[in-house]
Amino acid sequence: METYIHELDETDLRILRILQENSRLTTKELAQQIHLSVTPTYERQRRLERMGYIKGYVAVLDANKLERGFMVFCSVSMKQINKKIANDFCETVGGWPEVTECYNISGDGDYLLKVCVSSMQRYQQFILDKLGDFPYISKVSSCFVMDTLKLTYGFTV
Repeated sequence: METYIHELDETDLRILRILQENSRLTTKELAQQIHLSVTPTYERQRRLERMGYIKGYVAVLDANKLERGFMVFCSVSMKQINKKIANDFCETVGGWPEVTECYNISGDGDYLLKVCVSSMQRYQQFILDKLGDFPYISKVSSCFVMDTLKLTYGFTV
C-alpha cells in the first residue's frame, strides 16, 4: 500500500522521530513522551506499521566487534542486462551474508554493493569465490572505507 507523509499529523511524526532514536521504548514510555495515554499511542504506532511508515525494528550491531568492520563499496557493471539476469543477480546477492546493502544504480555501474568482512583477505576471497563466479559481470570497482564520518539509520521527519 502506497502512503504519503501528508496523511500524518504532528503526533505521528513525533512517534516516528522518537522510535528512530529508540525503538525499544515500551508503549507506556512512548505515550509519556508524546503526551497521550497508552491506548491511543498503541493504536497510532500500529497504524503507522500497517501503513508501511514503520517497516520493522532492528538492533544496530557493532561491525568491528563482530569482525565485519572492513567495509567496501563495490560497483558492479554487467556485460549485458535483462530481467532474468537482474533477477538472478538480486537473488544471488541476497544470499551472500557479506553484502549488507545492494542498490541498482545509474551511472558508471549497474549495482552498488556494501560489503562488510573482517579483512582485505576476506574481501579478496569474496571477490574470487562469489562475485567472480557470477556470469555477465564485466567490471568490479572497489572503494575501501577508511573512516565513517556520519552514520544515520533514520530520516528527519
